[in-house]
Amino acid sequence: MSDQTAPQDGAAVQSRADRLAHLVIVALMGAVAVGVIVTALGFPASPDPNDVGPARFPILYATGLLGLLGILLAQTLRQPVAEVAAPERRHYGRVALGMLLMLGALLAIGTVGYFPTAFVLLAGLMALMGQRSLVWNPVLALAITAAIYILFDYGLNVPLPPGSLFE
Repeated sequence: MSDQTAPQDGAAVQSRADRLAHLVIVALMGAVAVGVIVTALGFPASPDPNDVGPARFPILYATGLLGLLGILLAQTLRQPVAEVAAPERRHYGRVALGMLLMLGALLAIGTVGYFPTAFVLLAGLMALMGQRSLVWNPVLALAITAAIYILFDYGLNVPLPPGSLFE
């Protein structure tokens, strides 16, 4: 999605595949943002009148996402489409594998727990993005997993799922 070429006049152009990919991203993420807003509107109101309530931040983030998607849509539709002279190798298979890995982690985190799920997810995503070190992948995955745990559990006082598999 980044194989934009610069013709002689200096204006950036995009391939048909890139335009389609951007439009699909806008549609899917727009549907997610609208779903978040609709779901958050059904959250119960806070009994404390000074509390913003649980729906405020999801609505705020989803509205921000819709604004960013509007910018992406405008930029995508404004750029001219041109055929790329030499087709480059696409990595859509890696993107699909990354999405499946994320879905698997989402489904497994309740049963397996945060630590193993996050570790496998991060190591897998690093491998999909080209980081192939047998030493650094597990080290970085473990460090990031631990940092997120410390931030959520101690900093934000939000417990992460321990999982029911090891009970």
